[in-house]
Amino acid sequence: MPENTLPLEPGEWEISPEKSKPLYQQLKDVLAGQIKNGILKADDRLPSEKELCAMYNVSRITVRQALAELTREGLIYRSHGKGTFVARPRIQQELVRVTPFEETLRSKGLEPSTKYLGASFIPADYHLATVLAIPISTDVMRMELLGLGNNEPMVYYLSYFAGELGQKLCDLARELSQQRVAFSTFDLYEKAGIPAPAMLTQSFEAIAARREQARILGVKQGEPLLLVTSLVYTAEGRPVEYKQAAYRGDKYSFYITRPVNQGKRL
Repeated sequence: MPENTLPLEPGEWEISPEKSKPLYQQLKDVLAGQIKNGILKADDRLPSEKELCAMYNVSRITVRQALAELTREGLIYRSHGKGTFVARPRIQQELVRVTPFEETLRSKGLEPSTKYLGASFIPADYHLATVLAIPISTDVMRMELLGLGNNEPMVYYLSYFAGELGQKLCDLARELSQQRVAFSTFDLYEKAGIPAPAMLTQSFEAIAARREQARILGVKQGEPLLLVTSLVYTAEGRPVEYKQAAYRGDKYSFYITRPVNQGKRL
């Protein structure tokens, strides 16, 4: 068995053509169970396709189908020329409340950091003017941030601010980045002595990474991203920030827990 390959115990995880499930599904369930039970841990190398064939007495096609299913579910990843490895669990972020970027990553055992990528004034086009409730061509500050976990890119932030607020927050973001402090734009308001936003509206969609997004996040062009678009409001209901956050689809997932009204059909 190759070096750094974690041995499996076929006797404990029986695969049989007598069972109702297809063989590839049985193998996929076995490997997924070992991952979820901690027998196979994050970044452990799986046996090669040839070794899995011998261990479980299945064909190469069966092994490839099982590995493809595990890859689609985000449980494993392939590194060209190195092999197949157990993926780190996705960061799960609850939608009920706004959770600081630093808190979210630290809760998963990751060391968070934020990189300031730059900022510049641009004239507001029709869309920005509409969402920020400002006249067209008004100067808007455009700021880019990159959120990292253990120095690995996780999320790319692109924010737009109207008025002097943008300059103040960008200056602070640059300073905090140099100090290697982890933050998102929501953290900047309090640190700058500005009243924290009172409300935001958000939309979520799956997108394919464009060239620039892929370059910044360290993924291939076309790979899946989760795009979260936010409009941030003051307590008086005035929009102050329009933000798009592109999260790596292989690193992040979002969830919400909702009560079910038993008196009505869903």
